Amino acid sequence: RPHIRDCTVPDNNPPSGAYRSLLQNPPLSYRETTKLLWTRLLLVSLCFIAGTTPASRLAINIMGNAVRKDGTAQGVAKVRHWESLHPPEKRLYHDPYAFAMFSGSIIQQWMGPALIDRVYRWMGMGGFSEMISVRTKWIDDQIEEAISNENAPAKQLLILGAGYDTRGFRLDLWKNDKDFTVIEVDQPEVQMGKLKNLLWLSNRRDEDGQRIADRMGTTKVQFLPMDFNKDDLQQKISSHAGFRCNVSSVVTMEGVTQYIPKESTADTLKKLRRIVSPGSTALITYVDQKCLGDLETLPRQYRWVRNLAAKAGEPWISGWTKEEFEKFLKECGYEVVSDTSQEDYNDTYLKDVGRQLEGEDLLNMERFVIAKVL
Repeated sequence: RPHIRDCTVPDNNPPSGAYRSLLQNPPLSYRETTKLLWTRLLLVSLCFIAGTTPASRLAINIMGNAVRKDGTAQGVAKVRHWESLHPPEKRLYHDPYAFAMFSGSIIQQWMGPALIDRVYRWMGMGGFSEMISVRTKWIDDQIEEAISNENAPAKQLLILGAGYDTRGFRLDLWKNDKDFTVIEVDQPEVQMGKLKNLLWLSNRRDEDGQRIADRMGTTKVQFLPMDFNKDDLQQKISSHAGFRCNVSSVVTMEGVTQYIPKESTADTLKKLRRIVSPGSTALITYVDQKCLGDLETLPRQYRWVRNLAAKAGEPWISGWTKEEFEKFLKECGYEVVSDTSQEDYNDTYLKDVGRQLEGEDLLNMERFVIAKVL
């Protein structure tokens, strides 16, 4: 059959959608296509075997998971697993636990990072995985910098909306302070699922599993279940036995603010400010206001990401401009130190591993903020 690039398209009938994507990117090889077709067939078969029919009622994301309460948390775990599948010299970080945090990791491992990336691009989501991976790497670096600060090193890490975050196990946060504590805060249902996964991993008796057992056994990593709709955050956290009030801390709100009302974000930040010491570090991500505009006016990658979030039952509802977010944080008692996006790390993180992005693959949808408690 003729090569796709040999096909001609009349000027008065420009290509669109998936066909345009095929014209812009080299086609999958015969082997890659076969793997992709078998993967999709297997996923559909699993859905029917699991009794999830009728299929038309299932909102299935790009890797085959049905909608569930931890849908976005699983999506992030998938990206971290995808990143970890890259060769050591090509990856931004390694998460040896991500594979156990979502369904279908064995299929993703079989497909490999290159084929998965091609599928994303064919679907119009080029650069999405890199955006999540850059965010993960950025937060990793900022946490390690906060605990290594010579003047006021952080004594504890508070992860709000932790999902399937594994930083308490994959990062060495105790090299400067053996009493350092990681406290994960999330919904009870999500934490219960995560704890089951961690228990399974710890029973594997390998080095990674032993690390989980050691850090949970010595309470270096602790879990605080909280219903964000009912519980008082300040009271809940400050009364937790493992939390130390008014000490230098680093707090993360990764991929959280776009899913909740702005008033809720403000309330959370103001209450946090009362229980940590001045100078503590807050690492917060937020969605650029332009991404919440009319879907029809947005680039296709932006439309895809928003639609996936909505199908997972967690639509984006809040966004800010850079100037608005700085003012917002100031009103909450924080000072912005830096406000960056994926593009700012294209020439550092991604260039260092030979994976620089170009053009529409640079998704500056989400911004990364370092703020200090005043």
